[in-house]
Amino acid sequence: CNRTLDTQLKAMEMTINNAEKYMGQFCSLLAAYTRKTAKLRDKADMLARQLHDFACTEDPELSICLKNLSEDLAMVQDYRQAEVERLDTRVVTPLKAYGDIVKTKRADLKKFSADRSRELKELHRLEKIRLNNPADRQSIAEVNVQKASSNANRSTRQMEDTIIDFQKQKLEDVKRIFTDFIMVEMLFHSKALEVYTHTFNNMETMDIHKDLEVNTNIVAQDILMMALMGFTLEMQESCAECSEKNTVSIQRYLQFSKFQHNLLMGLVGNNEEFCLHEVIIYKDGT
Repeated sequence: CNRTLDTQLKAMEMTINNAEKYMGQFCSLLAAYTRKTAKLRDKADMLARQLHDFACTEDPELSICLKNLSEDLAMVQDYRQAEVERLDTRVVTPLKAYGDIVKTKRADLKKFSADRSRELKELHRLEKIRLNNPADRQSIAEVNVQKASSNANRSTRQMEDTIIDFQKQKLEDVKRIFTDFIMVEMLFHSKALEVYTHTFNNMETMDIHKDLEVNTNIVAQDILMMALMGFTLEMQESCAECSEKNTVSIQRYLQFSKFQHNLLMGLVGNNEEFCLHEVIIYKDGT
């Protein structure tokens, strides 16, 4: 019986030691995991702001696309913030509390072990008294032996109940904590996948040719305006030379005025092909 109790006591000590070791490690790792997730949220928020700032400098099609990406990325970080809060509340905090639980169970085990040892010693002492004393004191010793034996059995039962309760609580806690961990992660990733799917579709529909067309128009307008300024300067110089010779060409002046009018109309209408055509005709005519 004593050997069985000693085995139970050692098994209980091992269970408590393992729980303290691994629950403590889980607590440290998951607390670090939560902090890293919070840092990732902060970096993603910075990325969202940079995307928005960049979008404000770009052409319409890319600008709209980047602003949508920025908004969706910021939305995912709101979900990540909820993930951080849930991890801290449902996972890290219960694991932190396990340190106190283990400490209490170890104190209970130590108390029961000490009580049992003391009561067994008393039982052995009374057994010796019963064997060594005269018959008139034997009945008193037997009563004391029965009392000590009863106390020892009670301490043993309490220790066994403590072992069972601790094992039950440990199993329930491990199951609940890691089930909550998986649920928190699944919830975040499902929400993030939903948002990123929308973001991906928006990126896929971006028409880069629209922005290229805008850039082409701007470049063409700049070239045509430079050409117009050059022709104007050329006409002014030509007119000055003709004025000195008193041979102003009315026909050339009218031709330039018509070209200038057509070129301005083409620029207003964003019709760069028409403008380039007019430039070619004018140069061929002059």
